[in-house]
Amino acid sequence: MNVSVFFLAGFAGFLLIWMCISAALLLLGAKIAHIASRSYGKALAATVLSGLITYALAFLLKTTPLLSALLGAVGGLLVTALLMIPIFKTTPGRACAAAALAAGLTVAAVVPLAMVTAIVLPAFGKAHATAALTQAVSNGHNIYLCAFANQINSSVLGDDGNLPFPKVGQYDTSTEFFIDLVESGRMNVGYDYFAARGIPGAKSTNSADFNAENNAWCVVLGLEDAPDGTPFMFTRNYAPAALQAGDDPIVLTDQPPFGKDGLAVVLKNGAAFYLKQDRLKNSLFNPAQTPSGTNLVILRP
Repeated sequence: MNVSVFFLAGFAGFLLIWMCISAALLLLGAKIAHIASRSYGKALAATVLSGLITYALAFLLKTTPLLSALLGAVGGLLVTALLMIPIFKTTPGRACAAAALAAGLTVAAVVPLAMVTAIVLPAFGKAHATAALTQAVSNGHNIYLCAFANQINSSVLGDDGNLPFPKVGQYDTSTEFFIDLVESGRMNVGYDYFAARGIPGAKSTNSADFNAENNAWCVVLGLEDAPDGTPFMFTRNYAPAALQAGDDPIVLTDQPPFGKDGLAVVLKNGAAFYLKQDRLKNSLFNPAQTPSGTNLVILRP
């Protein structure tokens, strides 16, 4: 099923629930208005018919959004009252009173819900972003550990084919570096391990399935002689031309994986963390204050 089908199914479900709630409120309004011949079935019938007639009128009128909303509110109230007269076998006065009471009860129920939603949704979004950043930090730290687990052995044996840090010119993209990590056996993971929120994961161990769009990370080459605390990896939503010293603010792009929500960073020495909001500063991103030069190159995916 595609996204549009899920959306339509969700909208239909919401509409059904809303109609059922509106019918219950209309039944309560009828009770308060002392309409004797009342039932939930009649209230549901009046609600459904009123909704269909009101939406049809709004579509035919095709006025401005504000006027449509006003006509919909007033027209919906009048249509509901008119329908209640034959369906509930009641007087126009009682029908109007019940419809007005139901509308008031609806507003009383919707306004607090809207306020709670306005508070909860942003908080939920922030919590989701923080969880995604935390997962990226964990993955980045593990990538570092796996990439340099053989550092001591490599230094002792003089195995230049497995140097601790990738040299300038050894790779053209960070994607090539991660492919080498997997194909060399230093990491036993699927390529979706190098994705993050908003970056489609390549759920495969075949390097042919792993492309730039599946890679969430930038990598810095040439860190052999750089001090600890120099950035080694960071997520691609930060796009500096070079590493900088100083304490200037970091400006993130609106692109995945995290847009402007935050930045995951892994330093030379394995320290991994995320930066967000007022902590998006170069002094925290590059605590060693190492500027780029001919010996340091940033690879993007």
